Amino acid sequence: MLQGTDYIATWFYRESHDEASFYPQAGGRGDSALLHSVYMQIQVPFFTTFRHYNSRAELLFFTNLPAEELPPVLLALFRRTATKVVTLPYRNKPPKGWYKAWMNQFYLYDILVEMERRMQPSDTLLVCDADCLCRTPLDDLFREVRTDGSSLYDMEYPYEYPINGTSRKQMDAVYEACYGLSPSVPLCYYGGEFVALRTDAVAGINREFPPLWKFNFTLPADAPRLHEEAHMLGLLAERLHLRQATANRYVKRMWTNRYFNNVRPGDERMPVWHLPSEKKLGLYYLYRMLERQGDFSDEARFWRKAGEYCGIPHIGLKKKTKDLLTTLQNKFKA
Repeated sequence: MLQGTDYIATWFYRESHDEASFYPQAGGRGDSALLHSVYMQIQVPFFTTFRHYNSRAELLFFTNLPAEELPPVLLALFRRTATKVVTLPYRNKPPKGWYKAWMNQFYLYDILVEMERRMQPSDTLLVCDADCLCRTPLDDLFREVRTDGSSLYDMEYPYEYPINGTSRKQMDAVYEACYGLSPSVPLCYYGGEFVALRTDAVAGINREFPPLWKFNFTLPADAPRLHEEAHMLGLLAERLHLRQATANRYVKRMWTNRYFNNVRPGDERMPVWHLPSEKKLGLYYLYRMLERQGDFSDEARFWRKAGEYCGIPHIGLKKKTKDLLTTLQNKFKA
């Protein structure tokens, strides 16, 4: 088999005032200027770390913004990391009021349609949320995707636990109602922050997505339904027999807020850190540091600072103090 191209992509969709929904981890609506700046800033540690450890990969940034509307700091970052900007409209947009939060998440499926046009049979694609850091090369991941067809991140939620309004048990009910048969095993909830696919798996999802999308949006208001992209991914993975949860070896959703902390010693060695609580804190500090120093030459220092700033594997007094001051400053700005 030919080596092919390994694509690594992330995205930012700017919501208008009319369509704006709530983003709890960023602490604002999708039309907020402050929220936009947060998402622009976290691109810097994302693309810096993913490029540093994946020099042969093709990096892509998807957005509905024209390139001339991107801030200069991002344009400089993309030149530095050889990242291509792809301006892409949001076609798979849910109906207004579909859910209270994360209304931009179905943009993933627009990205997959665009990537099917670009990819050759031996290519692979990783779509990753921008609040992630890459700590090691991902060559093994891409090799596994070429062999297995996919690498998905199983969040391992309890069967009846409501995840953004819908449990895995309810996902099973939607599957049976849509396809007229029960899933072969209880459905998994695959986190949308890390989706790795071979070209044929991308094509399969693009083929199966439209009928499921249409079915989902014709369900009665009181019926179980799929609120966001990861709910839908669980059904599509079962439909296409994409059940390789190998991404659990490569990524972990690390919660580091005062209400919930699931970080354990050893998590600092994960190849990819997903840091949803650190968008306005640890990732912001890393953005400032990278903008000051301009490169990533001292890896040991960077990861020492990344651990300190983001609370991996533990939160120290210095971070608690810094976070408190930053949070107060953000409230003042808001």
